[in-house]
Amino acid sequence: MDVSKPHLDLALASPSAKPTRLRFPNSQEGRQALLAALAHHAPAWVALEPSSVYHLPLLHLLVERGFQVALVNPYHLAAFRRAMGERNKTDRQDASLLARYALVYREELRAYTPPPQALQELKALVGYQEDLARRERAILNQLEAAAWAESEGVLPLLGRELALVRELLEEVDQRIQALLEALPESRVLMTLPGVGPQVAAAVLAFLPSHLWGRAKAAASYAGLIPEREVSGKSVERSRLSKKGPPLLRKRLYMGALVAVRHDPEMRALYHRLLSRGKRKKQALLAAAHKLLRRMMGRLRAYYAGQVDRVA
Repeated sequence: MDVSKPHLDLALASPSAKPTRLRFPNSQEGRQALLAALAHHAPAWVALEPSSVYHLPLLHLLVERGFQVALVNPYHLAAFRRAMGERNKTDRQDASLLARYALVYREELRAYTPPPQALQELKALVGYQEDLARRERAILNQLEAAAWAESEGVLPLLGRELALVRELLEEVDQRIQALLEALPESRVLMTLPGVGPQVAAAVLAFLPSHLWGRAKAAASYAGLIPEREVSGKSVERSRLSKKGPPLLRKRLYMGALVAVRHDPEMRALYHRLLSRGKRKKQALLAAAHKLLRRMMGRLRAYYAGQVDRVA
């Protein structure tokens, strides 16, 4: 299933039949018609690539109707596209590619489970918080420019907008704090140096809950795993994959800045990498990777303790 704002492109595939392609409008009526077509064909899996927010109404309907939905990682799909030798990229071709991907990897697909409502709200609030913070910085820059330009008519308007943005930021912070207080995992994470409410909120909001406590998988999802490039006699290169939520990496990076100042082990890692010729940003990203793995280690220990307590 390829989802765009105007259309839902469906490709039906099986090992013994040619793919069938159907298109529906991405509207309430179109989604109902698509569900009727799926009910008729009774697919084993529905493979879907996340597309901003446009796939969410359909995703919720599919789960409600009991279909097994696999959310395909865009990075994996891009690699599959190259492996299949696909050069063109259209919505209909993407739907067919997703269908073939599901056929090839059907034994490895994971059925999507909706996160709890609290985590969905936390994710929305963390994203909105970042938007407000970005707007606050923009207004401050505009205020400075207006002051230099002596634009007396603009200054009070910008001041009012800044006050409103800051009021909203305070309300969002309070709502995030209330959600974190209801999650025991947040208290576990915030025992680590460098992990405050903003870092804990981003990790719990953007990292799927089935990865909580799984250090390597979490680092891979966050895009903090190095990718190595070696070809023939060429010099080996290593760089971060940067696949995954950018805001999650940003918050972890900010947490690493604090951790290398206040945690001796993280500070030693940072300076050791600098002594090996790494740039400051590279060393801090490595510290962010280490910080995330530490967070997952704390969660793994917490969950193990809960199991022991029940036993």
